Amino acid sequence: MEILVMGAGRGGTSLIASMLDAHPQLEVATEDYVADFLLPKGQGPLAQAEQQLAKFVKACDKAAAKSKLRYGNKVTTEQLGFVEDYGRDEQGRTALLRLLWQRRKIVFIVRDGRSCISSKLERTDNTYAQALAYWKHSIAMLRFLQEKEVDLVLIRFEDLLAQPREELRKVCDFLDLTYSESMLSGTASDRIFIDYRQQGLDAQKLQRKIDPRVKVADIEKELISLGYLSKG
Repeated sequence: MEILVMGAGRGGTSLIASMLDAHPQLEVATEDYVADFLLPKGQGPLAQAEQQLAKFVKACDKAAAKSKLRYGNKVTTEQLGFVEDYGRDEQGRTALLRLLWQRRKIVFIVRDGRSCISSKLERTDNTYAQALAYWKHSIAMLRFLQEKEVDLVLIRFEDLLAQPREELRKVCDFLDLTYSESMLSGTASDRIFIDYRQQGLDAQKLQRKIDPRVKVADIEKELISLGYLSKG
């Protein structure tokens, strides 16, 4: 497995993964083997997390060996959180770095926390506290990856919707690929959950209503660091 697409749930990971998958030289799966190895089998933490992570990577590498294209997979930061107890298990995070993140090209997508958390509240059964913690964890994981200087390109969900060709060209440059117009058809991919498939990008998502439970003060530091807010 050469490519890993990452980001918070409800943050655009399925969109960018499916658009990359539509490139004629790429095969990018959507969470293949995640449920098999990275999610707990019931309540509580993931048992034998490092071993399960190794099995996940092995399954992805096996799929890559069978593919005739450059292979990648997408996984949310929430799903990877089970391996390192959402940043509390330093050994688990080190295992992620050693087994999964190093020596791979990572496409990391971020979304304005106000919109991402609102989408979580609308589309999932997360409480506000849970949705907030998941988004903040995602940004903390991004900062860790940047500190470790892994091979990473960062794109913003909002930029992908507003100027898809420019953002996709940036990702293609990162992957040493020539941009293909076919990538724009990825929005209707059968890899995406059927309720989210559509012809073309929906720029109206840039205007989504913010859930009144979302408090900017809770995420102000992260929003500033990502360029969504200005200091002061």
